[in-house]
Amino acid sequence: MQPLSWLDHLPSMATLAATALIATASPAQALSFTGTSCGEWAMPVQPSESTLLSNQDAGINNYLEWGQTGYCANCTPFNNYVQYDGVSFNVNTNTLFNLGNLTYRNGSTWDGFNGDFPLHVSLSLSYPFSRTQTFDFGFNIFNTPNVTGDPVVDGDKLRFASAGLSSQTFNYAGVDYTLQLSGFSTDGGKTILSEFNSPEGSAANASLYGQITAVQPADTTSVPEPASGVGLALLGVYLTVRRRAKNKLGD
Repeated sequence: MQPLSWLDHLPSMATLAATALIATASPAQALSFTGTSCGEWAMPVQPSESTLLSNQDAGINNYLEWGQTGYCANCTPFNNYVQYDGVSFNVNTNTLFNLGNLTYRNGSTWDGFNGDFPLHVSLSLSYPFSRTQTFDFGFNIFNTPNVTGDPVVDGDKLRFASAGLSSQTFNYAGVDYTLQLSGFSTDGGKTILSEFNSPEGSAANASLYGQITAVQPADTTSVPEPASGVGLALLGVYLTVRRRAKNKLGD
């Protein structure tokens, strides 16, 4: 039996190059984070005289109320408030999860406010490392005029003022991560809505959903990944040698 020549190794070189490329093209395994959340409201940009912050259910400034009652015949006997209650979570990156439960009571009031106000969401991580990171978001409240008599149409709306984006990040294993808000849900995350509507004269409940995502570098195209470069180099060597072999056999 004749010994193998270097030409016989060409298929294995091609396999090695393809394997290297496939390995680098595969997405990294999702990272899991475990911890608890909490949320703190802050005073609106243009508060009314009746607007105030308080603590509820072991939260800190997680209760924002506004409005006064008793000045109209058809008014409800209660004012407006929105309350944020934190939850525990165990979630992979790029996966929607419940950040906290919201209660929004809509009373018939005067001396309310329309406009933006901050929400600070804190994630107290216990795995894969111990860290508490606070993310700052902008929210907006729209108090509708009660003119239709339909409690849903006359309902007030809570929504994002900053597209659910935050400038804060945390670093783990050399990668920066941030928290991005996605919307509100009343069915366990099956449906995500951009607004939380509280019908007139009632209290509504919803959950705030978001996801932890890796922050992408500003420019990821100028320098190839080292492993990708190895795969491309091996493939280039294979194609060059194969072409030369064909030319030699054809002589």
